[in-house]
Amino acid sequence: MLTLSCPSCGANVNFQSKVSVFAVCSFCKASLVRQGMDLEKIGQVAELQDDLTPIQIGTTGMYKGQKFEVVGRMKVGYEDGFWYEWFTYFADEKVGWLAEAQGFYAVCFPCFDMVPPIGKLHPGKAVDFGKYGIYEVDDVRKVSCLYSEGELPFNALQGRKSESIDLSGFEDEMATIEIAEKENRVFLGAYVDFDDLQFKNLRRIDGW
Repeated sequence: MLTLSCPSCGANVNFQSKVSVFAVCSFCKASLVRQGMDLEKIGQVAELQDDLTPIQIGTTGMYKGQKFEVVGRMKVGYEDGFWYEWFTYFADEKVGWLAEAQGFYAVCFPCFDMVPPIGKLHPGKAVDFGKYGIYEVDDVRKVSCLYSEGELPFNALQGRKSESIDLSGFEDEMATIEIAEKENRVFLGAYVDFDDLQFKNLRRIDGW
C-alpha cells in the first residue's frame, strides 16, 4: 500500500492498487490526482446525502474463492436514477468493479484485450465479443459522476460524463461498455446474489 499526504489538509491518503490515479481525501473531501509520489488537488467533493447502502470503503467479500476489499466508489447518475460502482482490490492485486443498483449486484473486470465495437448500439442489438461470446444490448444511457470517494483508476470528478452500455450474455453473464471522453472500456462479469458475496464490515443502517 502507498500512503501519501493530502496537499489540502495533510491527512494520509492511501492507495491499495498500483493502477489507482485518483482519490478523495476522507477528511477534507479534496479530489486528488496522483502523479508518481505527488498528489494534486483538482476539486472538492460535496457530502453524500442519500447514502442508503450497507457497502462502504473497507467492506470485504468473496468472489469465486478470492477475497476482495472495497477501496473506492462512484455514484453514477442517469435520467431515471442512479447506481453505485464500487472499485474492488483483490488479494492477488487484481482490480474489479462491484455494481449495485436497486438491490441487484454484478462483479466485473476490465477486459484490456477487447476493443469496444464501432457503430451505433441500441437495445436488442447483438454484439460479438469473439472468444468471450455474443452479448445483447440491454440499455444505452448518458451518465455522469455524481459523487466519488476512496481511490479510483481514473479521474472521477463530479460531473464527469460518459455513455454506459449494459449487455447480457449467457445465463448470468454481463458486460458493460463505457464510452468516455478520452478512453473507451469494456468490462466483463456476472450478476451475483448479495449473500453469495459473503460481505464483512458492512455499514449499519437504521431500520434495516
